[in-house]
Amino acid sequence: MTDEQPLWRRLLDGWMQIAAHFGEVQTLVLMALIYAFVFGPAAVISRSFGSDFLGKRGLGETGSAWRDSDTRPPELENVKQPF
Repeated sequence: MTDEQPLWRRLLDGWMQIAAHFGEVQTLVLMALIYAFVFGPAAVISRSFGSDFLGKRGLGETGSAWRDSDTRPPELENVKQPF
């Protein structure tokens, strides 16, 4: 007895391999289009209006973006409601 698959199963497996390659190409194309037509113009527009989303401008003389944390003191009430 052989483990040979029927013809329809071999055709299906072959088609699924081809479809997987099409899916890879389609993903790359869609991601490139989204980047070029969504993220690119959004970045240009935000830069033209002077947005600084990361807060990197005006670091001052220190040249560091370090900020002290806004944590609350460790009290029992703060632990009961963490957020």
